[in-house]
Amino acid sequence: MDIIDKFCHYFVINNPEKFLSLFSENSVYIDCLYGEFRGLVEIEKFYKRCHKEASNYKFIPNNKLFGENIAAFEWYFSFISNMPYAKGKKIELTGAGFINFDDKGKIIRYRDY
Repeated sequence: MDIIDKFCHYFVINNPEKFLSLFSENSVYIDCLYGEFRGLVEIEKFYKRCHKEASNYKFIPNNKLFGENIAAFEWYFSFISNMPYAKGKKIELTGAGFINFDDKGKIIRYRDY
C-alpha cells in the first residue's frame, strides 16, 4: 500500500494509532468540512470527532500522482451521519487531496478540496 492508500484505509477502519503514525509531530491537516488542525494532538481530536459524528466510511482514492515530497489524488468519500439533524443520512462527497512529506516520508501537510 502506498501512503495515499494507507491514509484512506486507516481513516476508514478507525485506527487512530496507524493513521497518526503517518504524520510528523507538527503536521497541518486542512479539512474542507471541519477546518484546520495543527499538530498531532489536534489532528487526533479531529479524527475522533469524525468517528463519533459518523460511521460506515468509504474513502476511495483515484488518479494518484506522486512527486518529490508531494502527492495528489482525487477521492470519493461517504459516510452515514450520526448527527441529530441528519441521523442515518448517507453523505457523499468527491474532491481532491494534496499531501506534502518531510524527508522521512511523514506527512507534514494535508489539504483537501
